[in-house]
Amino acid sequence: MTSFLTNVVRIIHVRGDVTISWVQLLWSITILLWTISFWWFTFVLAKQPQWTFPLFVFLLAYSTLLFFLMALLFPEGVPADHNYQAQFMRNRVWFFAVLLLFLCVDMVDYTVKLDKDVSIVGHLPYAAFVGPLIVLSLFALRTDNLVFHRVFALYSALACLVMSITTLVPLAN
Repeated sequence: MTSFLTNVVRIIHVRGDVTISWVQLLWSITILLWTISFWWFTFVLAKQPQWTFPLFVFLLAYSTLLFFLMALLFPEGVPADHNYQAQFMRNRVWFFAVLLLFLCVDMVDYTVKLDKDVSIVGHLPYAAFVGPLIVLSLFALRTDNLVFHRVFALYSALACLVMSITTLVPLAN
């Protein structure tokens, strides 16, 4: 979350000099939403009576992948006149490869939660959420079509928002 906020403020400061990428900003919002959801589910784990080393490693891997995704969107030490759109397109293969790995880890997370306590997960049709993200991420690895990337980024942000609302709000009660 710190990376997202720091880089948004940086872009505001140098807004006249940088080429802003709405694709990159939408993806960063999506990753931010996923991070917030992860934090919320992690707080639910505070009720976990026994923590195991595999659970700890899993949480570490999950949070590391979220960090990698945000770091790929906002590299360190870029000049004030940086072209974020060109940078996103250059790094898209890495970004979508890490996203695919993250989605696989998220599927494991979902399956474990579903197996342990259905009430934690809710009744979200998870396959309808994650399936298109996987298929579209595979396609995104191979295409540099900016229209596709714009639509996919918008779809992902909206899908993650809906997923967050449908899973986080029930946990608050």
